[in-house]
Amino acid sequence: MASTKDIDSICNDSFVHNHNKTLCLQTLTAYPPAVSATNMVNLVKVTVDLVRTQAKKRAGFVAGLEKEPTFNKTMCYESYISIVDNFRSAQLEIEDNDAQTASYDIMVSFDQTKIVKDQVGKNTDKASKRLMEMTLVMEDFIAIAVGAINRI
Repeated sequence: MASTKDIDSICNDSFVHNHNKTLCLQTLTAYPPAVSATNMVNLVKVTVDLVRTQAKKRAGFVAGLEKEPTFNKTMCYESYISIVDNFRSAQLEIEDNDAQTASYDIMVSFDQTKIVKDQVGKNTDKASKRLMEMTLVMEDFIAIAVGAINRI
């Protein structure tokens, strides 16, 4: 099983530390696949999959908006789908022992969150506020994945 030392190692990464170390610790220590990972590489794989799932949830939120929001719904949805695709690619690259390319794919996901933030802007409607909150937390999740990939 992954030791708390391995989880701490990810969450103490300087990139994670500059985002949200508390979220990292709370998330990974409460996530059974992370706690039961057998080694650091498996923990990294589980972490990347967890973040990909978070991006899927956000894409689903955007897709499920009933009324037309004040931001470009299609652009925001496509940005989250790009993040999902980036993380899927990163998972394959981890399998191929190509951590450097996996890291790149994870890092470019920040470009997609910027697109969403630019679309939502300073809108004050409920959907915009919620999506902005979700996107800021998504950036913290991406940082956790960066911290994880930096461990291998």
